[in-house]
Amino acid sequence: MKIYVFASLKDFMPAEIELSKEMLHDVDSVKEVLKKTYPSASTLLEACRFSTDRELVSLGQNITSYENLYVIPPSSGG
Repeated sequence: MKIYVFASLKDFMPAEIELSKEMLHDVDSVKEVLKKTYPSASTLLEACRFSTDRELVSLGQNITSYENLYVIPPSSGG
């Protein structure tokens, strides 16, 4: 599965990450792998949303049928 990150997350990890689907069952498992692999991004990852190619997904949502997952950090603007 390919994981894509944006904005400030790219300060802590590559913009594109390949993870083995065998260790990923739901969005929360992806978040935990990212936190362990990139501990300096842990706090920011807690505030992020996750999306498939089509929709935002919740932490407990099963993702085994998806090829891509997008990690969207919080943003502000005016």
